[in-house]
Amino acid sequence: MRDLDAQETYLADRLGLALDLRDLVGSGPVPQGPYAPPYGVVGFGEGWWAAQLARDFAPEFTARGTQFVLEGGYDFGRAAGAGLYAALGQSEVVRLGFQENVEVEVPSHPLSAYRYLRFLLLATQQPEALARIDRALLLERERLRPEVSLDKNPAKFLAYTLLERTPLWVVPEHYPGLAQALQQTFARIGKSLSLTPPPSALEFFVTGLEARHEQGDPIAAVILGEGESQAYAQEILESRVDTLIELPEPEAEGTLAKALCYWYRIAWTSYYLALLYGVEPGDWEVLHNLRRAAG
Repeated sequence: MRDLDAQETYLADRLGLALDLRDLVGSGPVPQGPYAPPYGVVGFGEGWWAAQLARDFAPEFTARGTQFVLEGGYDFGRAAGAGLYAALGQSEVVRLGFQENVEVEVPSHPLSAYRYLRFLLLATQQPEALARIDRALLLERERLRPEVSLDKNPAKFLAYTLLERTPLWVVPEHYPGLAQALQQTFARIGKSLSLTPPPSALEFFVTGLEARHEQGDPIAAVILGEGESQAYAQEILESRVDTLIELPEPEAEGTLAKALCYWYRIAWTSYYLALLYGVEPGDWEVLHNLRRAAG
């Protein structure tokens, strides 16, 4: 088995994703001027989760003020349609992403969710919320970076625990979209599949895992946070999965900061898991080939 505390293990990271993870805080575009309120935010592709997080401070559409359209990725024309719909009103339409002719360029990247959200918080005049997120992420970084040994690094430890297992993310409802964001990040960086339960998850746990567990499926339930539903899930899952992992709430202030901390830890975990499998972390080559074929 590869050793995450050994320098040669990191040779698989040819494109330096560790540097992107380390330098994430403060990265990405910044507004070049003020945007008029009220604000609307709609997102597609890589911008979907940032738009969902923005529901805390902005609806999907606004008829006046500023309408942000996050266009990252392959949206099959939905982002263009949203932009045309927004343009019918009196709002200024600002498009973000890596498509042609966007007003704000956000390069494609497995960590771009932070960069979209950072721009939105700055553009909607919420520097305090961004500062809370950045402080929390920097605190997480000091525990998760490669220089921190396995016995003190929760992301490395989690990567070893998930090796040859399929994670099942169990996420509190007050973190909108986080389960799917973890699933996406785990796939794009760790190049591994994971599961997210549907709504009415307890029935899913009781029924969906009953017969499969008898066949020895290597499923690892990763339970985030605490609460009544989490306690029920733990009680049901502990006899139906291969292993059960509890992730306590991060040391962060506010729901947005805590959600980003969970996501950041799983991004690091996915990075380490890819190294344990001996593959390049990230998805540049795969998506580059896809864009060439689609272009």
